[in-house]
Amino acid sequence: MPETQTILNTIPSPFKVGATATGSVTVKAGESPKSIQASSNVITTDVVKAVLKESAEKDFANNGEKIKYTVALQNNSSVDLYSAKIINKLCPKTTLVNDSIIPVPQPGETLKTGISVTSPNETSVGSVPKGKSATLQYEVTVNKNETGDIVNCSIAEIKFMDQIGNEYTGRTEQSMAVTTIAEANLQIIETADKTFVTENNEEIIFKLIIKNTGNVRITDIVVMSQLPAGMNYKPNSTLKNDTITFSDENPADSINIGNLDPAQIYKIQFSVTTSL
Repeated sequence: MPETQTILNTIPSPFKVGATATGSVTVKAGESPKSIQASSNVITTDVVKAVLKESAEKDFANNGEKIKYTVALQNNSSVDLYSAKIINKLCPKTTLVNDSIIPVPQPGETLKTGISVTSPNETSVGSVPKGKSATLQYEVTVNKNETGDIVNCSIAEIKFMDQIGNEYTGRTEQSMAVTTIAEANLQIIETADKTFVTENNEEIIFKLIIKNTGNVRITDIVVMSQLPAGMNYKPNSTLKNDTITFSDENPADSINIGNLDPAQIYKIQFSVTTSL
């Protein structure tokens, strides 16, 4: 059983509504009126509010990597809950890690059918007293060759009794946890301002656009553009990322552009001269 739990500082109280009626009565003529008052029975209305929250230990994961999930059921009610179960629909892009479910499922229980959860120090399985919580934990492995988002959804089934002993069954709102499968992709496009040359020492301007097309940051990026025989780098012709200051960084010797966040673009411009 996971040891962590949440205890509310203030436990919700049920609403209590009663009515009174007052009046006056004169029994004999000439006597002063006497007041009279009656009180009704009290109607008690309970507050039933169970909140479920699922979370994943990481926002990004690689293929073959494990992800640990925690699902917390918080009883924000004025009544105790019992027979509490958390039902989870695993994403098909993952596989459940054997023996990773905590608490240990009761006989016949699965994530699909629901796992009984119990607050710490409670002896009755599935008991979540008012103001307390119960937790479910499990691990999955990301399947090979998967892409996109891993979406796991949970819902809790609960039972409770009202003030006069009637039993009710309910469900919480669905809770969802999303982990993105990490994709590290770079795109580089090179263009030139002309497609042919006719003279010796003719200048050609090249432009490079480097883009992070993945969903994770890529670090320590080095760009290189090899020049064939007959093309010579023009000294001090390199512009980096739309700067206005030229540098002498020859792309044939590599240029370090640092890091790129997802969808971020970096631009390089340089010139060469031709030997015909």
